[in-house]
Amino acid sequence: MAMYVEPRSDTEQFLVNGRLQMVLDMETGDPDDFVTLIFLLGHPLVHLKAVTIVPGTPDQIGFIRYALKRFNRHDIPVGVFDINAKAALSKFHLRIYKNETIEESRDALDGSEVLLKYCDEQTILVCGGPLKNVAKAIKTGQLKLGRLVAQGGFAGDNVVPKEKRLRKFQGRTTCPTFNLGSDYRAAKIVLDYAGIKEKYFVSKNVCHGVVYTLETHERLAWVKNHSQSLQEIYHIMSVYFQRKQEKAFHDPLAACCAIDLSIGEWKDVKLYMDEETKEWGSKICNDPNVKIIIDYNQEKFLSTLFAF
Repeated sequence: MAMYVEPRSDTEQFLVNGRLQMVLDMETGDPDDFVTLIFLLGHPLVHLKAVTIVPGTPDQIGFIRYALKRFNRHDIPVGVFDINAKAALSKFHLRIYKNETIEESRDALDGSEVLLKYCDEQTILVCGGPLKNVAKAIKTGQLKLGRLVAQGGFAGDNVVPKEKRLRKFQGRTTCPTFNLGSDYRAAKIVLDYAGIKEKYFVSKNVCHGVVYTLETHERLAWVKNHSQSLQEIYHIMSVYFQRKQEKAFHDPLAACCAIDLSIGEWKDVKLYMDEETKEWGSKICNDPNVKIIIDYNQEKFLSTLFAF
């Protein structure tokens, strides 16, 4: 059974009044970003200060603001990268609250300005999408951030021990990765920036093995009534299971690692893009620019995900 998770010594610098100061940068092409938002809104160790969206279209803004309203978090600012981009809310999201009226909205700030205001050296930024908002904030030269935990990247056979490799990635040292590959210039800006003290990447060599199943759903059923957040996640996944039987949980893993780094096993690496293939990989080196995940503890992950 999940319960309250005590703060760890490696997150003490991010605690204010006993809660981790966090900001979420997200997209809405995949349901697990939205699950991550709901998770962070209700986790007992987290104070979510702000949300930024990529690209940040009116359909996305309206939907996210509706979710914040459900939690009575009208105080959370919403920032966007490009409010005039084409509609970016997936059809699945429209099924979650299908009996509710959710109107589009343009009530949002510039995403980079939100990050500049709400990120500092006591803040953890969780990124579940392309790093456009972060890169734009960095370009000002003013962004200060204590820890970045981003979903994306890849660690291959040259980094991951044989016994820890997912079968689908055996034999690879590089691999396409959406969140970095969709805007590699933004990714490079983030990787090269010295104003972020710590950078952790929860890469596909691990997160592709993290799956929410019907068995996971049954486990959540036992504790869901302990918090609004858990109830909402249970509802979202119940809707999802009307058509499919399991869901990769990439972004929730990243968010849980942001709360408890010991969920993951990490290696110091240089994260890079192969210029010829445009695929991403990692190299162990003496001057690393990130820590990348090579394995995870499933029980710790679920205990953090279902904490109340």
